[in-house]
Amino acid sequence: MRKILVSVLSLLVLGTVTAQENSDRQQMRQQMLQTMHKRDAAQLHLKNNKPLSAPKAAANAPKSAGLQLPEGSWFPGEWEEVKAIVVTCYYDHLVPGHENDGNWFADPQVTGYADYYNGSYYNQQGGGPYIAVPDTSNTTFANVFFYLMDAIQMGGAEAWVRIENAEDSNIVKRKLQRMDLRSNNLKWIVGAGNSFWFRDCGPIAFYYGDQDDVAMVDFMYYPGRALDDSLPSLIEEQMGIPNYITQIEWEGGNCVVDGAGMVLSSDALYSNNADNYGQLTWDGVNPSTINYENKTPLTQAQVRDSLAHIMGPRGAHILPAFRYDGGTGHLDLYCDMWDENEFVFSKFPEHYSSWTDYKTAAKNIDTLCSYASVFGNGFKKHYIPFPCTNNGGYFASQTNYNNNFTRTYSNHTFVNNVIVQPCFSAVTNGQPSAEWDRLRIDSVRAAYPGYIIYPIDVRSFDGSGGAIHCITKQIPADNPVRILHPSITGNTEDAYQGTNAPITATITNKSGIQSAKVVYRANGGSWQEATLTAGTDNSFSGSIPTSTMTSNGEGYTTVEYYISATSNNGKTITKPMTASQGGCYTFYLGHNPAVGINAAEEETFGQFYPNPAADHSSIEISLKGSEQYEVLIVDLMGRIAHRSTLNAQGDIVYNVNTSKLGSGIYNVVFQNKNERVIRRLVVK
Repeated sequence: MRKILVSVLSLLVLGTVTAQENSDRQQMRQQMLQTMHKRDAAQLHLKNNKPLSAPKAAANAPKSAGLQLPEGSWFPGEWEEVKAIVVTCYYDHLVPGHENDGNWFADPQVTGYADYYNGSYYNQQGGGPYIAVPDTSNTTFANVFFYLMDAIQMGGAEAWVRIENAEDSNIVKRKLQRMDLRSNNLKWIVGAGNSFWFRDCGPIAFYYGDQDDVAMVDFMYYPGRALDDSLPSLIEEQMGIPNYITQIEWEGGNCVVDGAGMVLSSDALYSNNADNYGQLTWDGVNPSTINYENKTPLTQAQVRDSLAHIMGPRGAHILPAFRYDGGTGHLDLYCDMWDENEFVFSKFPEHYSSWTDYKTAAKNIDTLCSYASVFGNGFKKHYIPFPCTNNGGYFASQTNYNNNFTRTYSNHTFVNNVIVQPCFSAVTNGQPSAEWDRLRIDSVRAAYPGYIIYPIDVRSFDGSGGAIHCITKQIPADNPVRILHPSITGNTEDAYQGTNAPITATITNKSGIQSAKVVYRANGGSWQEATLTAGTDNSFSGSIPTSTMTSNGEGYTTVEYYISATSNNGKTITKPMTASQGGCYTFYLGHNPAVGINAAEEETFGQFYPNPAADHSSIEISLKGSEQYEVLIVDLMGRIAHRSTLNAQGDIVYNVNTSKLGSGIYNVVFQNKNERVIRRLVVK
């Protein structure tokens, strides 16, 4: 169950050829690259259509699947602070003497040695040294990696770029400068590789000990990709981060953690660990010694127990894999978390209700939300939309989607206060150019309060089974200030009538915590502060004085808040991290009817875009039939700034002339006798 790249990548420099010859070579190169990057171990065991013999014992004894990490180990959530993201650029691998001949390609197997192919991937013609050249062509595919480097630096992190040769750093820098992208916060990891799927082959980083030191767990990448599986060792050697190795075969795209001792995966990992093929090894001299290590097949119970032992003290939960997701079975194609309390899921439209994965997704989402959080509560959930075809329509079938698209908005990467976000139309002035794409990205913004969204057009990855998340790997920040907090969100009904809202948190840092506070406001008013008092076991508590707050005139009060903590060594962190950018937890005293609306309504009404708005803002509405709505635009004091009637049928875009509204926050209410939907709109 692996990824396969189906994009047309950049051509090598060719001599004078006819248009037909050029087209033929493009097709041949595409076919070759598709197979080279196929994440299917079975295919890799069938080179030249001949199965390999059973693995022999390697010179070194097989590593044990069992692993003991240092005391005090914990794996942070991806939304936590990071100091670096590991990425690469795409490389062309060439055959010496045939550098300008598009018929010849090299497939690196181990450091310094590649198999040679002439004509197609299965037409092997010997092997030997290879030449690795960074792809700096101006193709949409090649540029994705450079936009990634820019976005990582925008998020205040270092881009750790894996390059084949030290001198390639100058090539990468020059390319970034030509594209007018950031190039001032780069570090280099020099070493051989054959893949860009760093989420899968890279390490999983964790903290340990009373100093919160950073280390890594190196799970085995699947057999036949020894160069990719060496990435954690390169990071250890060149960045000085300890690396703990296990022979459990697991891909990072199939790993979700809640930052508090729970690990999630899909049952795709069971088959990965059922065989005895380990990784490739060789003596570094004689190609005939290239062979597979033995590994011990693991039962399903052993796999679950091993994951729980290594990184899931609160439990390892294994869910059914999707069948039509490009072949990966990875959770990161539809499941994400934005803190330890809440999942964010990609939602299949009702139009796809006959799809196998529609039903699997619904069951998995129910299962995930039934688990207990670290605070003993059920997990909350939020939905983001599903992508469309290039013209904004539906995919023809589940098989068509699986073979040619596998698009998802969930496959993004957190970089501190930035989310590097896949989109599916050309990016213009920092926004997707297609209206349907912009509206859906705005729904992503609503699901992740306060984050800067950095969109990257990833249509060149269509059908690969992955996107932004799959080609990046987080390295946690040094000196973390960790805040675990049972957030209050949504409708609270009568819970805080005559009483205050309790705020509790567990806050830690290696130097201790100097101070903590909750910062809050009601109905968009001025921000207030309340001290959180230290208790035992790193606990802090206080309250928001909700008993003194008044209604906004709509029958409820909107309360926004965040937590701020400062360590004894002077580091301050907020929760959510994006508080300075407007990110906060939001709950309602009383009942806001727009909260908790069902999934169908989430699909029917999009989010306003642009938002904040200066002159105008639009919202996409998709109805199965025709409906009449009363539309009210209400400020936070409950005053109606606009009232109209909307007769809608099918797919429409509703526009608001915001130039006639004063600056501030508004609720736009769509209501009839059957439903009442509210969308937030900010006017500059």
